[in-house]
Amino acid sequence: MNKQAIILCHNPEEYLAQALAQAPHDKLFVLTDERTCRLCLPRLKEVAGMEDAIEITIRSGDTNKTAETLIGVWQVLSDKGATRYSLLINLGGGMVTDLGGFAAATFKRGIA
Repeated sequence: MNKQAIILCHNPEEYLAQALAQAPHDKLFVLTDERTCRLCLPRLKEVAGMEDAIEITIRSGDTNKTAETLIGVWQVLSDKGATRYSLLINLGGGMVTDLGGFAAATFKRGIA
């Protein structure tokens, strides 16, 4: 069973670097919407272990939480060679985490 946790810390970059080092994966993907891509992703890309992360950017807003957007995420995962041992980080708010969580759970019967 996968463990989930809410982490509160003063240095999220350090925590993420440690978590990535401990999480076995063959490829790393980051799902963002347009806003978080612009505002947050540059900082995240500086974290050790994030250098080769493959970015997936979707349109912002709940109106884009659609099957079409989901299929687009699956398509990028497939085109970029994601496997069941790949890791998808959902960076953003509710729409990104809802859609990204569902995409991860259903792509190839579930990725991390």
